[in-house]
Amino acid sequence: MGNANEPVNIKHSSSGASAKVYPFGATVASFVTSKNHEVLFVSKLAKTDGSKATRGGIPLVFPQFGQPNKDMPQHGFLRCNYWKVGKSYDSDNEAGCDFTLDLQDVVKARGDGIWKASETDNAVDCSICLLVKVKPTSLTTVLTITNTGSTAFEYQTLFHTYYKIYGSKALDNNMCNVVGLEGYNVDDKITNENTIQDGTPITIDREVDRIYTPDAQKQDLDITICTGEDGSKLSVKATAADGGKKLPVSAVVWNPFVEKSKGMSDFGDEEYHDMLCVEPGILSGFSAVLPGKQVTFEQVITSL
Repeated sequence: MGNANEPVNIKHSSSGASAKVYPFGATVASFVTSKNHEVLFVSKLAKTDGSKATRGGIPLVFPQFGQPNKDMPQHGFLRCNYWKVGKSYDSDNEAGCDFTLDLQDVVKARGDGIWKASETDNAVDCSICLLVKVKPTSLTTVLTITNTGSTAFEYQTLFHTYYKIYGSKALDNNMCNVVGLEGYNVDDKITNENTIQDGTPITIDREVDRIYTPDAQKQDLDITICTGEDGSKLSVKATAADGGKKLPVSAVVWNPFVEKSKGMSDFGDEEYHDMLCVEPGILSGFSAVLPGKQVTFEQVITSL
């Protein structure tokens, strides 16, 4: 019997750049640039057999971030169900493949609230599509959420992107940091403090779990990440829209540090040195998705 979670390999032939996507969760687990540089981190203990969400790469979060609604598992159901694999393409400019998940095909993690399977006329319904595009130095992920039912629904969604930090330098302030979030409101989930981010680069010196929310004047995300001792840097840009209306994009910065790493069965005790999560998200400051409407959320990662 074949492996149902056999990865889809997207190869841009003219440049050599490639991506690997697992159908379970439509999780992008690798992006290698044309210069043979791996951008994403996946734990050496990650489960890739479809038994649980993959610890690393780009897990997809929807319809909730964390677990504000206790009737549904943390981060929702996109990352822990099998998606349908669409057609791949490989052109001179880019290569790509699309993946789709209809709510009727979601068998895990729907919870006991509005997303629970129902036959009533006013039941929530949606269809999700992920398009993955590979260029020589960039990876684009486009998540499209369509309300296919007759009832509006509230949601949160996020690209839970894990970046590889070269030389195990995640705790080195000069070699691993994030810039571009100055002026954002900071909600620190560890200290429960709320502040405004200044121009200082964001670094890791303890467990970090923070939500950075833009003010009303800023909607698109545009940041730079230093990713280790090899001098590598990444540009991360993210945009979102509901129909023609732009939506504000927040960012989550996360590193589990010492103690939390020890408590995760699918993450090595010392791997917090090797990764940093910087996660664009549609988390606040927007309306529910109306019937027939569509939300588009795009992340572009470019190796500088």
